[in-house]
Amino acid sequence: MAGSRSHPVIDFHAHVASEEVFAATYKLSVIGKLRGGEGASGVIHPMPDGQMQRMTDLATRIADMDAMGVDVQVISPSILHQCTYSLDAAEALRLERIGNDHVAEMVARKPDRLVGLGSVPMQDPALAIAEMERAVRELGLKGIVIASRVNDMELGDAVLRPFWRRVAELGVAIFIHPAGNPDPRLLRHSLLISLGQPLEEAFAQASLIYDGVMDECPGLKIAFAHGGGFIPYYTGRFDWMYRRGTNKQIGQDVSAYLKSFHYESVTFDAGLIENLADKVGADHIMLGTDYPFGEWKPVELVQSAGRIPAAHRQDILGANAAKFLGLTL
Repeated sequence: MAGSRSHPVIDFHAHVASEEVFAATYKLSVIGKLRGGEGASGVIHPMPDGQMQRMTDLATRIADMDAMGVDVQVISPSILHQCTYSLDAAEALRLERIGNDHVAEMVARKPDRLVGLGSVPMQDPALAIAEMERAVRELGLKGIVIASRVNDMELGDAVLRPFWRRVAELGVAIFIHPAGNPDPRLLRHSLLISLGQPLEEAFAQASLIYDGVMDECPGLKIAFAHGGGFIPYYTGRFDWMYRRGTNKQIGQDVSAYLKSFHYESVTFDAGLIENLADKVGADHIMLGTDYPFGEWKPVELVQSAGRIPAAHRQDILGANAAKFLGLTL
């Protein structure tokens, strides 16, 4: 471990890129199109060199981890940049296998510092299930990252129910990270990241709850990026709608369902982490950085959430992620 702490600091949210997969998908991604100002020129601008190096170069990654006080990173394919869902399913599977092999290879090079998540072609649930099983059983990856929707299909759609049933049967940990919101309104003021991503997380939570996935598969292990998006901080209106009888298909307040999810801490605001702990419990929060794009002082951010008891903050730094992923470190 990087330090002498008895409990390692685990960063649950860290991006990795496969150069081959990235080359095939970035030009199709929401962020690639928005970054190029597609509405005006249609030109796709490249990923900044420094960010790409951090997603691909292991030595740079380890040095950054040491600087941030992170002992272990949970690396996942950067689905914002290399989502395969818009491709033909067979081609998507080919690319996902390359990406998952790449994650496994990186973990094998630094098994004391890295833990891997895979990704799957969600546009074809049967292929997604098969690749999920390969990733966790053959490659030893500890879970799967998926986007907040599958093209125009919400995560609670009946088409995807076989995937969720198999996830529940296997006990696979799922990390939901948006692949971007294509609404052209987000072009103005660079709103894709600040507004679009937490909005996507809210849609995903709403679908999983209202479309019945959480009722049918109550044992699912699902974690959301970026503090869970908007809903955890605005539950009153959702609960009011349920209590007035608008959403009769669910069995309890939305705020109660939120306690079934897990969350990482990339909110850039200690007060929001405190509020999240009030809503869902500190034991459902894990440290995250959104490496290499987000929080560069993650330990300090969590420790500054002073309304959370010190012992619980210590668990947020590592123990909660270890439990969620079934790690023995």
